[in-house]
Amino acid sequence: MILKSTRAYAPPVTEIPVNSAAEAPVNSPKKKRLRTIITLLIGLLIMAAVFFFLFPQLGNYGKAIEQLKNISPMWIALLVAAGLLNIGLYPLTAIAAIPHLSYRHAFVNRQAGFLVSNVIPGGGAVAVGTQYAILARYGVPAPAAAAAVSADAVWTYLLTLSFPMIGVVGLVIEGRSTAGFMTGAIIGVVVVIISVIAIALILRSEAGARLVARIVQKPVNRAMKIIKKPAPDITEKLVEFHHEASELVARRWHWLTITNVIAQLTPFIVLLFALAGLGQFPQPLTLIEIFAAYSIALLLTSFPITPGGLGTVDAALVALLVAFGVDSSIAVVADLIWRLVWFLPQLLVGLGAFGMYKWDTRKHEH
Repeated sequence: MILKSTRAYAPPVTEIPVNSAAEAPVNSPKKKRLRTIITLLIGLLIMAAVFFFLFPQLGNYGKAIEQLKNISPMWIALLVAAGLLNIGLYPLTAIAAIPHLSYRHAFVNRQAGFLVSNVIPGGGAVAVGTQYAILARYGVPAPAAAAAVSADAVWTYLLTLSFPMIGVVGLVIEGRSTAGFMTGAIIGVVVVIISVIAIALILRSEAGARLVARIVQKPVNRAMKIIKKPAPDITEKLVEFHHEASELVARRWHWLTITNVIAQLTPFIVLLFALAGLGQFPQPLTLIEIFAAYSIALLLTSFPITPGGLGTVDAALVALLVAFGVDSSIAVVADLIWRLVWFLPQLLVGLGAFGMYKWDTRKHEH
């Protein structure tokens, strides 16, 4: 996950006029490929810097390997079970949005989307198009596919924001009422409340969608002007989202909530088992501390500097675990176990799912 690892509907492609010589080079496939390659290289450099330069400063890799040897067979079995559970439950969010969708088709859709969104820097938008194409291939009508992908984007966004806020509030309740934690908790609560109100207005009526668009459009225009990019038409996008997702959310909100919470929590269970196997839970770490470290680190997947947040998310997670009292070498090995049991297997499964989709497409064409 998606966000690591983020997933709205795919906007219609705007055709470039033939006589628009100024715009064509900017949007040419060659320049897009070059930008993707440059972004990927920057991401890989950051990732390498974290794993080969930062982590050795925090903890000794040799000591980390020794810690791995001390994990009991019981915890290894539980970690494997948690990794399999993560892969098996992840497709349920698609079935929650499209009840008649088979598990196999949901599996291909969600796992292939996970692969794309976590391999390509900023791949969330590409993953949206991939998921939409897969659903179309499996006979899902365009309105239902758009509604499912849009609803998934909203729930992912809300949970990605809500989990850190819940974690920080939990830390404050445990007695860590420093100004930094309290400020973070207040900001988190405000952002989540505003987001929920805005989404409720958008889903309730087209007028509500237009109202939110008017409020949002000006700051978006300013931000896009700073980075010298054309501002999107927020009104068009929010009205389209209202028409796509309002009915689905009204009928299926409870199943969407349950399945998305499960999808977000299964990687947390992997981290919990890793730390327990390393002797760090229930002491010196509490459940709230582990959840706070996990959710705050995972929030960084919303800012995909590197593929899957590799390096940036790991550095944040290790730093938070160390701040909560874990030895730095143990924090490093816990992060490595988390990636090896949760992230890497799901990437490989996603590769297989993408292959299944290509196979199904070829079969259908013949």
